[in-house]
Amino acid sequence: MEKKTEFDFLKQVAEQANELFFFYNVQTDKIEYINPAFEEITKRDRKDFELKSGHLLDIVHPDDREYVKITLKQFAKRKNRSLLDFRIIWPDNTERWARLKIYPVVEDDELQYVGGILEDDAARKTSIFNMQRVNSWKDSTLEIPAHDLKGPIGIVQMLSSSINDHFPGKEHKKVHEWTAIINKICKRNIDLIKSLLKNESLETEVVELSLERVDVVWEINEVINIYQKVESHISRRVEFTHSHDKIFAEIDSMKFTQIFNNLLSNAVKFTKEDGVIKIHIEKLEQTVLFPVSDNGIGIPKELQRYLFNKYTKAGREGLMGEESVGLGMWIVKSMTEMHQGKVWFETEVNKGTEFYIELPLDIQRD
Repeated sequence: MEKKTEFDFLKQVAEQANELFFFYNVQTDKIEYINPAFEEITKRDRKDFELKSGHLLDIVHPDDREYVKITLKQFAKRKNRSLLDFRIIWPDNTERWARLKIYPVVEDDELQYVGGILEDDAARKTSIFNMQRVNSWKDSTLEIPAHDLKGPIGIVQMLSSSINDHFPGKEHKKVHEWTAIINKICKRNIDLIKSLLKNESLETEVVELSLERVDVVWEINEVINIYQKVESHISRRVEFTHSHDKIFAEIDSMKFTQIFNNLLSNAVKFTKEDGVIKIHIEKLEQTVLFPVSDNGIGIPKELQRYLFNKYTKAGREGLMGEESVGLGMWIVKSMTEMHQGKVWFETEVNKGTEFYIELPLDIQRD
C-alpha cells in the first residue's frame, strides 16, 4: 500500500471543511488543488471552472479586483502571509463578503506555491456593522446629555437660587438648606456628564487599529442618521454628498466613526441655529478625501495652532453652553494618522470652518 504524504492528509481534512482551501503553483500559474467547499462558497461547479489565477479573480466583485491584485502583488514581493477582505459575486449577481488568508511556500528565496483559505464572511461583517451602529449611537448619546441635560440642570440651579433669594432671612433656614442640596446635586450631575465624556474620549489613547475593507459612504451615512434622529439636538441642516455610491477603503470602522462623530459634534457646537453643515466624500486615485464644512463662528487665529493638542485653550464652550472635554480634535488627528492619513482645515471667523480628512484606500504595511 502506498504511503500517504502530508499533503494527502491535509487534502483529506480539506475535503470535509466548510472553508475553501486551494493550493496554487506560481511557476505553472495553476491551482493544483481546490476543495469541494469552492462550490458552496462561490456557487460554481469546480469541474467546469478553469483553475488559473486570472480566472479565479473572475469571482471577485469588479470594484474589488484592483484591490485584490495590488495586495497579491505586495504579497508576492514580501513573501509573508496576508489577510484580504473583499466581496465575491455569485452567478446570479449576489454580493457576498469573503475573507482570504494566504500563505507563501518559499524555496531559495523564490515564491513557489501559495496556500489559501477562503471563508464566507457575510455573518461576521453583519455583526461588525451592527456593532458599528451601537458604537455610533453610544458616542452620539454621550454628546447629547452634555447638551440636553446641562440646560435643564442649569435651569434647576437657577430656580433654586431664585427661591433662596425670594426667602431671605434666618426664619427660612430650612429653605436655604434644601436649595443648597439642590445646587449640590445639580453641580454633581454636570460634573458627572463631563467626566463621562472625558473618560470615554481617553479610551482612544490605548487602542490599535482593527482594519476591515468597509464602504465609507455607508459608515458616514450611519453617523449622520443617528445625529439627525435627535431632532431636539440638531436644528442645523446636514448635507451629505459623495462622488460614488459606494467607496471601499481599508479602515478601522470604530475609529473611523470616532473621527466623524467628533467632526460633526464640533460643527454642531459652533454653528448657529438653522446653520448648514456639509459632508462630502471624494474618491481619488489612491486616497479618499472627506471635506466637512460649516457656516459657523470659525476658529480665531490665536487658537488655531493649539487646535489638535490635548487640553488646551482651543477647547471652547459651544454656542449653547456645551462643555468641551478638550480631546475631540486631538482624537480626530490621532485616529487619522493611525490610518496613515492627514488632516488640515481652513477657517474664517464668523463665516465657518472646513476640515479635510484624507485617508489611503489601502493601508501600506511594512
